[in-house]
Amino acid sequence: MREKGPKTVVLHKNKKNPFLTVLFICFAFYLTDCSSGQGQADHSVFGKKASLTRDGLQLSAIDTPPADRHLHAEHYPSSNERRLDLFKSRVVGLGGGYMGVGTDQNLTLIAWARSEFAYLFDFDPVTVSINRLHLHFIEISPTYPEYEKLWDPKNKNDVLPIIEKRFSNDPEYQVILKSYQIALRKGAVPQRLGDLHKISKVYPEFTSFHNDTKDYEFLRNLVLDGKIIAIDGNLLGDKTINSISEKAKELEIPIRILYTSNAEEYFRYPEGMRKNFLNLYGDPKSIVIRTVTKGAKVYGFPDGEMFPREFPFHYNIQSLDNLKVWLTKQNLLYTTILLRNRKPIVKGFSLIEALPPETTNSPVVKDSDNVTPKR
Repeated sequence: MREKGPKTVVLHKNKKNPFLTVLFICFAFYLTDCSSGQGQADHSVFGKKASLTRDGLQLSAIDTPPADRHLHAEHYPSSNERRLDLFKSRVVGLGGGYMGVGTDQNLTLIAWARSEFAYLFDFDPVTVSINRLHLHFIEISPTYPEYEKLWDPKNKNDVLPIIEKRFSNDPEYQVILKSYQIALRKGAVPQRLGDLHKISKVYPEFTSFHNDTKDYEFLRNLVLDGKIIAIDGNLLGDKTINSISEKAKELEIPIRILYTSNAEEYFRYPEGMRKNFLNLYGDPKSIVIRTVTKGAKVYGFPDGEMFPREFPFHYNIQSLDNLKVWLTKQNLLYTTILLRNRKPIVKGFSLIEALPPETTNSPVVKDSDNVTPKR
């Protein structure tokens, strides 16, 4: 018998039945292994059909970018959502899988959540290419300051050969070069990275990969392991989101965060989008993180917004399970209906916990129907 101590296993001899002894030993070591996995997501690790590796995370099918995206701006190379800190307490340590649209804001959320894998998808090839550049720059930069220097327009002549070396044989190389130029424009990536520091000075609770070494190291390790992937995708498409959901199911790792930015307010949850959300592989901890501009002045917006007069953001979280109930019982649905049922938490931030009152008989809108927000 071994002496008892932290994480030791006591072995009892069973002379009458050796099989029971072996069984007991295996079970004891299993319990010991489980106890050493603290901090990891609480999901099963048995029966996986895919591996949590660069190759294992490749998707079977992705959406083709649409010809007309019905956007007010041609491209959105960086985020202008300044108060992501409002989400932090409900995101930290969620683990699981992550999927989101847009660009740099995803990096903040992934690091907070300590996600096990992440898919950054968008229906704009420029956004996808900028994300690929973000990931490569993180990959080759051991520290955040080194990463940020690669986005400094003053270093453009030094960075172009780096991009060429990495992407010259890529089918999207020309798109990536174009995207890099777009990303350097006034108000784009360099300004956003600078804004992160300014936001932290005004709101000290806003720590992220720009000023938290552990957050940056976590992101970089995830990138080095090939566990953050930038791909084409469409909230209305029938391939990318379904493929991500199937991959999560194969891994037995639920999608814990679906980040939509303000994309939901462009549509009235048409059939394709509704199916994507309803079929998404999640669990009771899964949440939808969104922002809205339509109605933000009514719902309330936080201090520190970039455009408080023109189109400020309201920040909102809803559990995935709750959204699925709304999508199931409410045929006609759009963000303003959801936000009428919000629970204010602090200025500019709310939760949706209420359930729909009754099932409506209105027909589900078609994929061609959409509502464009005033941006």
